Amino acid sequence: MASLKVFAFDYATAGGPLPRPLPHALACQHAVLLDALLADLAALPQVTLSTMADDGASASARMPFRQRFAAGVQAADAVWPLATESARLLEGLSREILDGKRILLGSAPGAVRVAASKLKVARALADGGVPVVPTFRPHGALPDLIGAWVVKPDDGAGCLDTRLFGDRAAALAWIRASGAQGCVLQPFVPGRLGSLSLVCCDGTARVLACNLERVAMRDNHFHFLGSTVNGLDDHDGELARLGQAVAAALPTLWGYVGVDFILADGGPVVLDVNPRLTVAYAGLHASIGCNPAGLVIDLLRGPAAMPAAPGQRRVVSVDVASADIGNFGLEA
Repeated sequence: MASLKVFAFDYATAGGPLPRPLPHALACQHAVLLDALLADLAALPQVTLSTMADDGASASARMPFRQRFAAGVQAADAVWPLATESARLLEGLSREILDGKRILLGSAPGAVRVAASKLKVARALADGGVPVVPTFRPHGALPDLIGAWVVKPDDGAGCLDTRLFGDRAAALAWIRASGAQGCVLQPFVPGRLGSLSLVCCDGTARVLACNLERVAMRDNHFHFLGSTVNGLDDHDGELARLGQAVAAALPTLWGYVGVDFILADGGPVVLDVNPRLTVAYAGLHASIGCNPAGLVIDLLRGPAAMPAAPGQRRVVSVDVASADIGNFGLEA
């Protein structure tokens, strides 16, 4: 492949405007992912890498974010944005990159928009025959199921602002009392929480890692603790088939994609689709013994460049601090 000038950046840590300040623990997660991505891209001989200075000392770092973003896009051949899909941030950045006639090293904006909504992605996956956790609006018709229910923002990311209630009535009562807007409800599905690290292209997918996700409960909030990369086995190929089914249902997913799922008694059910780097990426290179950013760059040659299944799957733990992120969220 010819030399490729790649501009990679993290929206939040580079000073992109946010509706609320970024808590320290979440900022650390963003920084860890950006460092991992930059290290992987810098190791590729065909890539000339640029990013946004964030030390506050250089003249460019003191420029407004929009000016630095536009300059970075203009100087690059391809752009790899790191941003939450909440509040349509990732979708908007992706559209601007494409409008600037640059290669987007990520999923199409339409796929990002669907994945940003818990309700929309659940419906799209169900329409594609993918097993998915049922998702409902609070003012719609809800099934009369016995057991716990989960309330979360429709456009939330990960565990942020995600709460567990003992039954449907308690969940609805909290929504009414709090005046929370834009929430969805899901019946609680017991099981082990996992995720897939995929590379996707034109409706196909390859599983790079099957990860065990670690989550704790405090004051009825879910708190993300970290990911054990390749901490789950897929001896029968069921998780590989799940990843392929997700890619087929959302065929404009491209590059690195994370899929959260629950290993329930009846098999895995999808909880969320993340059209961006997930925390597991920080341990992926060490786990599979090859450069995941290079696998994504290779996909610019099309589906024929889809990598083979990794020959190495070493268990790698990525731990995060989550004590101060329970109330962080991005709102439209």
